[in-house]
Amino acid sequence: MKIRSASIGFLAATTLLLSACTGGGVSNESTDNAGEGNATGEITFQTWSLKNDKFTPYFEKLVADFEKANPGAKIKWIDQPGDGYEDKVLQQAESGELPDVINLPPEYAYALASVDQLMDLKKESKIIDEYVPGGVEAYTFDGVEGSFGFPWYLGTELNYWNTELLEKAGVSQAPSTYKELWAVAEKLGQDGIQTISDLPSPKGLQIMVSDAGGKLDIIKDGKFAFNTPEAEEIVNTYIDLYKKGAISPEALQNAGTANANVNNFNKGTAAWTTAGPNYIDKDVAVNAPTLLPNMQVTAGFGNPPLFVQGISVAKNSKNPELALKFAEFVTNTENQIEFVKLAVGFFPGTVAANADPSTFAIEAEHEQQKVATDLAAKQMDKAKMTGDPKFTTEMETFAKQQIALAVKGEITAKEALDKSVEHAQQAIEK
Repeated sequence: MKIRSASIGFLAATTLLLSACTGGGVSNESTDNAGEGNATGEITFQTWSLKNDKFTPYFEKLVADFEKANPGAKIKWIDQPGDGYEDKVLQQAESGELPDVINLPPEYAYALASVDQLMDLKKESKIIDEYVPGGVEAYTFDGVEGSFGFPWYLGTELNYWNTELLEKAGVSQAPSTYKELWAVAEKLGQDGIQTISDLPSPKGLQIMVSDAGGKLDIIKDGKFAFNTPEAEEIVNTYIDLYKKGAISPEALQNAGTANANVNNFNKGTAAWTTAGPNYIDKDVAVNAPTLLPNMQVTAGFGNPPLFVQGISVAKNSKNPELALKFAEFVTNTENQIEFVKLAVGFFPGTVAANADPSTFAIEAEHEQQKVATDLAAKQMDKAKMTGDPKFTTEMETFAKQQIALAVKGEITAKEALDKSVEHAQQAIEK
């Protein structure tokens, strides 16, 4: 079976052959009672680029604690380097050597779930409802029944404002919707002040549509489908805002370039940006400290983006009961809290862990940083993963470049979206 597996931003999309029936081979009946019975025997646990001075002591203690609580259980921890991880995982599955418990982002989990390599945790786990809903949904794939990962450590984005620039438009309270943002941007643009330093991509359009109460699917009924009237209307809004001076020229020049919006905001010339929850202490305070007195952070618009790493269980594990029990142990509230104390800027994957950010967040150096941490934890219940496992980074970049052409007036909004959909569809059908 030929599958297409999507990159998550820094690995190229690849296509590999996988057999739908690889590994030591346990029948479906062997997973029907996973998590029950005696948790004894040996399994392998694989992480992704986490064996280092910071995280190794954590994992060694994690394994020791589990083995102590489960006499007769043996956990073999292995870690794979960051480069080539996707290829390694698919090779492991092809050769029947997929680890019993494995750290996978949703895109990689999709590649394996689509060929029946992962345990359906929605069916087998009795505690799946304890995890952040958007995180569980990130491991639920179109055309594949079930959910295939426990959310482990998560990220999201917030809105950051330059209040000094907002005040020049007579705005004392930061916008709470995209519609309000665009109105402020138009007003500032008339005074030669730019608000927007980035252009929407299909993933961004999903958030903008959700902010208006709608839903934009990247793929619908097996076809790329983000060229909707709602998406076209938003692109036309950006075309109009650009004409009125609300969008920085860099937004067009850097379309598809990572962090271009943040870099522009740090210069103090743009009134708004989005960034992760540790942006103030870890970036602004270091790279643009003069902005700190004029910084305000607010919650993300609509359904904010969710960035997810998770723990999956191999369906063909020879010891599914032990594998499921250990996966649940790795991702329980107590252990997730301890992990994100080390993974600063990330958030745990259970609902209970996010209820009180003070249990895991490092002490904020600036007041707005504390506000950011609290806001990010609170929005975990509505944050959702954008895009689709089949929607690659290359497709996203191409679409953003087409939207930039539309904003500059070289093509229409409809042409930009239609070309982007056509490009994505042709790429996936090759």
